[in-house]
Amino acid sequence: MARPRRFDEQMVLDSAIELFWSKGFDAASIEDISKSTGVGNGSIYAAYGNKLGLFLAAFERYCERRARFIEEVVMSADGSARDAVGNFFEAVVADCASQPARRGCLMINSMAELGHRVPEVVTISGAATGRMEKSLADRLRKAGGKSVKERELSALCAHLVLVSQGLIQLSRLGVPSERLREIADVSRASLPAYAGA
Repeated sequence: MARPRRFDEQMVLDSAIELFWSKGFDAASIEDISKSTGVGNGSIYAAYGNKLGLFLAAFERYCERRARFIEEVVMSADGSARDAVGNFFEAVVADCASQPARRGCLMINSMAELGHRVPEVVTISGAATGRMEKSLADRLRKAGGKSVKERELSALCAHLVLVSQGLIQLSRLGVPSERLREIADVSRASLPAYAGA
């Protein structure tokens, strides 16, 4: 039977998210997380087994939050599909600009660093991306795209998520927010009529 945690698990996971996001998996250490949280190394190892176990718990928490953030953004926008997609892209651009040193997205960064060697990263990222695509599809149906073929709607929503991920990567390169908005506007303006645009 697992022993109960003797520390604030949410605080440790949030601290781990920040460190893995800023440093990357390979450069961050359990010692870094121990120093930032005041929780001893032994307690962290006992709870998560190793650095990868801690990372995966933190990564799943981050991806869950990210998918929920996108769901809330797209479902809260009133009006047309273009309005909802515009709201989606604006939230992504604003989030990019708010990140210290334009560090991008932990999910995208981790796919690049770990996707080829840690299958769980691919699984967790795929599930989060699928939720983002689904929330966009649900919102576009609500805007009047109910008659569209599901395959077309699925491809469109995958495209929109892909554009958002491209905006995040461009932000990491230092591309100004105004330019990111111009790029996002091209995708928003080109929404097909069948999507309720």
